[in-house]
Amino acid sequence: MLSRRTAFAAAAIGAPATFGLLRPALAESGACATDQSAANATLLERYVAAVNGNDAALRRQVFAEPYIQHGGIKGLRDIFPDLHLTVEDRIFGGDRIVARNTWTGTHRGAFLGIEPTGKQVTINTIDIWRVEGGKLAEHWDVIDIAGLQKQLRGE
Repeated sequence: MLSRRTAFAAAAIGAPATFGLLRPALAESGACATDQSAANATLLERYVAAVNGNDAALRRQVFAEPYIQHGGIKGLRDIFPDLHLTVEDRIFGGDRIVARNTWTGTHRGAFLGIEPTGKQVTINTIDIWRVEGGKLAEHWDVIDIAGLQKQLRGE
């Protein structure tokens, strides 16, 4: 494991020190980085298909039991029934998937005290998942709520 000082020094000179942090987990699992990245890419594609198809059966296949959700917006499909996800960028490393996403949908349900407006909105997110046993096991996200509020209020 790299020390914080070593990681910062490596970053300053452009060395790929952070990838060294991922190698021990891959070595222990017996997987190579390419195989793990390919499996995680397929898993992300299945997640996107489940979201865009509103496919509950596929969602059950993609998520581990138990699944740990840190943050997020509850009931997003009720608020934006035509929700659509586009992955703009993705990064795979060890047991992690990171994606920069654009979500679009029509505001049909009350949200943050704003009654349905019928407006088409775009929601930008950064999502990080931990993968375990070939499934999404844990999730963190950053959501541009301020940008969404501006769209809903017409600002």
